[in-house]
Amino acid sequence: MATRSLLITGVSGYCGGTILTNLLRAKSITKDVQISGLVRNEEQRAAIAELGVTPVLFDDWDQSDQLNGIAEGFDIIIHAGAGWHPGVAKALIAGLGKRREQTKNDVHYLHLSGTSSLSDHPHTEGWIETRTFSDEEDIYSYLKARESRKPYMVRETDIIVAEQGESQGVQTYNIMAPTIFGIGSGLFNRYSIQIPVPAKAALESGHVSVIGNGETVWTHVHVEDLAMLFIILLKNILQSVAIPSGKQGIYFSETGSHTHIELAQRLAKAGKELGLLKTDEVRRVTLQEAADLWSGGVDFMTEFAHGSNARNKAVLGRKLGWDPRHGDEWEGTFATEIAAVAANPPRSFEVPKLMEKDKL
Repeated sequence: MATRSLLITGVSGYCGGTILTNLLRAKSITKDVQISGLVRNEEQRAAIAELGVTPVLFDDWDQSDQLNGIAEGFDIIIHAGAGWHPGVAKALIAGLGKRREQTKNDVHYLHLSGTSSLSDHPHTEGWIETRTFSDEEDIYSYLKARESRKPYMVRETDIIVAEQGESQGVQTYNIMAPTIFGIGSGLFNRYSIQIPVPAKAALESGHVSVIGNGETVWTHVHVEDLAMLFIILLKNILQSVAIPSGKQGIYFSETGSHTHIELAQRLAKAGKELGLLKTDEVRRVTLQEAADLWSGGVDFMTEFAHGSNARNKAVLGRKLGWDPRHGDEWEGTFATEIAAVAANPPRSFEVPKLMEKDKL
């Protein structure tokens, strides 16, 4: 097999770092792959170089020309960094398109997104989506219809990935993650934000909160299982197996589902049992109160992430050989994560400036 070049972004992050670790573990799959990692500073450069990964320095996500030029040097890109940023997706896919023109070989773009693109608006609009989506369905057309009614930057980026990949001959695979839990295995950030954010707020206020009655439903996946979905897709790509891509290549990654009241109750129970909270009572709050607690007052992001429905079933990945093995760790993750937050509180969550246009 000819050697392929692969770039992974987000290697200092929770998901990207865990994906990189799993790439390095999967030696039988990646033995003919030259792996590079996109990094911002000398500390990150030195750390991944020690692992045998080639560092590629960049400035920031808004440097489209720089990212375009970097992407031109690779056959495969796993973008696990700013999946919400449309400009980054455009730049990376455009660079891969140039690579394809130069080498006459297939190029591939794997994009980490989120199922908030499916989220309804039960609190701000009274609209509830009752469907459970399967990734065997035409998810692309659903996203287009939703985006035509109300713009959302994550969904906009999902659509760009499919459409620009198709127009430039780049095979794209969009992996939509639900609530991600568990301890990551990367070199730097090993925690998500979806449980740690309400955990941090609970430790500060003395109680766990939930929006309204908390009956909204999301799905979840352990970060290691999510990483393995990328490995399975990469394995199929490297073996030249024809797998769904482009407008058909939108992959879900769930291993179970939960209501938001269940999540809150499990977090409160764990906090009290560990002596970190005095009560396991869950306080019901309004959307705006939750936004003030969790996301600096940004209600649209709070509703999407903590107070909406986004039911889905991951069928495509399982058909390709994805075998998630950490689903039964869901119940135990709350004690682990709230203890970690207490020991090392994360920074307050900030909505990226670019996403603030979605409030309009």
